[in-house]
Parts: sequence; C-alpha cells; structure tokens
Amino acid sequence: MFTLAKRIAIVLLLVSCTPSPVTEASCLSGRRLDFLTNRFFVTYNARDLDGFLGLFHFSVPAGGGGFASYFDDPGEARTLRDRASLSDYVQRRWTIGDRFVSWRAGAMPDGLNYPNANPTVSFTRAFAGVTQNGNAKLVCNAGLLVAVVMSSSPP
Repeated sequence: MFTLAKRIAIVLLLVSCTPSPVTEASCLSGRRLDFLTNRFFVTYNARDLDGFLGLFHFSVPAGGGGFASYFDDPGEARTLRDRASLSDYVQRRWTIGDRFVSWRAGAMPDGLNYPNANPTVSFTRAFAGVTQNGNAKLVCNAGLLVAVVMSSSPP
C-alpha cells in the first residue's frame, strides 16, 4: 500500500510528464522568428509547397493582420496577394530550378511584434544558370508570415 507521500510523489511525476498545452504562436519570440526564417528557405529549396505555404497567415485578411503580399524581384518584379497566386508563382520558379544557395540572418531578439517582427536576410539564389545576391524582409504576425519583400540581382 502506498503512503500519502508516495501517492503525492506519483501524482507529481505524472503531472510533470503530461505535455503542457500548446499556446498560440506569436512573433514575440526571437526563436520563432529564427524558425520561420529558416523554414522559409528550407521548405522552398525542398520544393515542399504545402510546408512553404503553411508558413503564411492566409486565414485572416490583410486588413486584419493576415497575409498582405509577397514581392519578389529576381529581375522581373512580381507582387502576389493570395495563396493561389503565390502557389502558382513558386511552382513556376521551381520549374526553372530556382533555389537558395545560402542565406544569413542575424539572431532576432525577443519582444518584437507586428509590424516590427521582420527578419532581414541576405541570400544567394541560383536559377536557369544565373546566380544572384539579394535581401529579403520577412514580416511576421500571429506567429506566421504576412509579407515578404525580396529582390536580387547578379553580383
């Protein structure tokens, strides 16, 4: 038979092993911004369309803090304002072999929130036999990306 002290110890052990509830992601964590930044480039290079599109906040209109735009200028500027057009654009970029060769972002501090939660990343990309250097600004709100501004040009 277990004593009261042993029963309490068992309950405490069980409680400590129970996962804590998942809280809604926010952009206040520098680690979350670092995660989004890295996943942006990794899922793009992996041609993981669902993973890539899952980084964006499409469920809320732009006026309510959701996805506003994805601007990319690798020599020809494109502005995309919804999931379908972004999906089509990314898939067209992949057909010409577009990939990010390297990227570098500084560590993001904790405490930033929309619209200041916007990691800036320098990168090198390659496609169709061309290599370009560029910069991207990724804007976060409610734990997801709501805007991307990116441009690149030959070195």
